[in-house]
Amino acid sequence: MSEIEDSLRREIIAKIYRQADELGWDALSISERSAWYNRWVDDDQIGGTLARYMPRERTRLWIKDVPMKQYNRARSGIGPYANLVRNPLPSASQIAQLVFGPEWDLVKGTLQEKPNRCHLTSGTELIQMIWGASRNLQSLIWAGLNSRIDEAPTPVLVVTTRQGERLSDGERARQLRLGELAGLEVRHVVTRVTLGSTNSGEAER
Repeated sequence: MSEIEDSLRREIIAKIYRQADELGWDALSISERSAWYNRWVDDDQIGGTLARYMPRERTRLWIKDVPMKQYNRARSGIGPYANLVRNPLPSASQIAQLVFGPEWDLVKGTLQEKPNRCHLTSGTELIQMIWGASRNLQSLIWAGLNSRIDEAPTPVLVVTTRQGERLSDGERARQLRLGELAGLEVRHVVTRVTLGSTNSGEAER
């Protein structure tokens, strides 16, 4: 199996991301996503091109493990494919200002992933924002606990909900309670794709 040239790899990934954006990937069911993986394998410009570099039976796995494993990270401005996304999610800085206020800025060089986290400063205070979707709350809490053990800046967990999704009052209260038991502050924010706009969502109080 030969190595895919970087420019061609990025071209293929950009095509997949463009279609995933148009499909509203986050809202697709598992079976719908599976069907689209198969369609990408059968697409001459995607699977057909990849077949020049790997056996056809491996192209589906490549699509899942390379572009789509990075898709939501790329939409959040993280990772090597961030500039291939047309409809990005709010950046760390945008989420920080929605949740904490306009005086809070990202500390350069602190952005990390798995889960997404970064340091923020208001000029006088320093905190660590750890953010992600409701389904990833366990990972957020674990990262927050480790931050406290490592004596990192005070962690604050931010649970993000996409516009059009619904987090029930009971779920929200449960998450706040879990945060309390772990000794971690939990906040909520509704986000939407930016489409070049600076208005990227709203914080829930």
